[in-house]
Amino acid sequence: MEIIKNTSLRGRRTDRLETAGFPEITGSYPDSRINGYHPQDDYPLSLDTDPLSPTFLYSNRIIAFDSSNAITHAYDVLRNHLINQRKEADTRVISVSAPSAGCGTTVTTVNLALSFARVPGANVLLVDANARNPGVGKALGLAPEPSYEDLVHGWLSTIDIRGVRLRFLRAAWGTGRIPLPADLARMTLQVEANRQLLRPTLIIFDLPPMLNSDEVIPFIDMSDTAVIVAAVGKSKRSDLEICRSYIGPTKSMQVVLNKTKRHGL
Repeated sequence: MEIIKNTSLRGRRTDRLETAGFPEITGSYPDSRINGYHPQDDYPLSLDTDPLSPTFLYSNRIIAFDSSNAITHAYDVLRNHLINQRKEADTRVISVSAPSAGCGTTVTTVNLALSFARVPGANVLLVDANARNPGVGKALGLAPEPSYEDLVHGWLSTIDIRGVRLRFLRAAWGTGRIPLPADLARMTLQVEANRQLLRPTLIIFDLPPMLNSDEVIPFIDMSDTAVIVAAVGKSKRSDLEICRSYIGPTKSMQVVLNKTKRHGL
């Protein structure tokens, strides 16, 4: 993985998703509800921790919990580039996407989240916001689906890999693979509710490919930075230009080149 571009975008902003009917958190968080559920009533201040298997993670190319691994250095370099941006923000919000499927978005997202989690004092919230093909849980070796009955206990967990800890949130899409506007509303509200309660220093979204759907837009809007994963032999420059158009001029964009050969392209 190589960092190839870091720029503040000036591309046009794409038309927004229709916001009519999207619920908002009003007032203080304890007065907010997610589909009738009152998170403050029974929210675990100390969530059960899922210890993960390093051997399984290595087999899935999840390695950034291991600071001694040579490949981890690439993710640490990317992390440091991102840390140096927007230092004034209390909570950084980073979206990771790609022009198309198969570029390595989920592997990049999870490794980047683990790299951030190794920073002293970090409080990282990793969000799987890919409703069509949720892959973070699978990459980590967790149960394939959370409980649909409990939007808090069933969707949020703490994971631990050799002492590297972060929160993992599976966004509350519906039972279908194509999210409706109401599903996107529930997902964004759930993220905001957990942001207010957990007060993370970093939120990082694993998003679907940008050119396959417009479901990335609500999460890009919540972010201050977008990381676009381009793959050698798969992504085109014209694809990246289209991705630029999804992101507003006030947000920065970091492009990384994935699936390079050992000695470059």
